[in-house]
Amino acid sequence: MRAQEFISEGADFYGYYKDPKYPDQNYMTYPKDMEFKTPHRSNANARMLLSRIGLDPDFENTGSTPIDEFLKATDKYLRMNVSDKDDPSYDEVEMYDMEAKRFKKQHPEVTHVGFN
Repeated sequence: MRAQEFISEGADFYGYYKDPKYPDQNYMTYPKDMEFKTPHRSNANARMLLSRIGLDPDFENTGSTPIDEFLKATDKYLRMNVSDKDDPSYDEVEMYDMEAKRFKKQHPEVTHVGFN
């Protein structure tokens, strides 16, 4: 039996917005035609990334982050760690920064990002 057949833990990076079908609830959804270009991560790797950029790593319980707050955190990390451009951690933050910017440009309705 392969590990992938029984391990279901992991997280993908999504862009979200408040679902207009439920205006009185805090129900978030994502654009149906949205493409996701970042790799599937373990929950531990998603938590390490969020912690690295100064956001709450407990994404399973805290939900999504406003996209502008996420971009502010990634920008701050990238500027403060520019001397580490060859480091895989820097590359990972840069990848999610670029993905969030792509979400914002291609789907202006997206107001939040997060791992799910």
